[in-house]
Amino acid sequence: EGACTKLDEDILDIPLDDPDANAAAAKIQASFRGHMTRKKIKGGEIDRKSKDPECASSTRVGDLRNGD
Repeated sequence: EGACTKLDEDILDIPLDDPDANAAAAKIQASFRGHMTRKKIKGGEIDRKSKDPECASSTRVGDLRNGD
């Protein structure tokens, strides 16, 4: 019970209006969202390739990172 009280006190000590804390939180959230998106896309590609043989054999023409 004492450990939970100490943890609750530590959480309450975080200043919510601190710009550095907000920037750190934004980076963590963006990283997690990217992780979930990549996981979702990877799962979708595997399902699509196994269901549609035409998609599995197609070749990619352009690289989206370069604007092609």
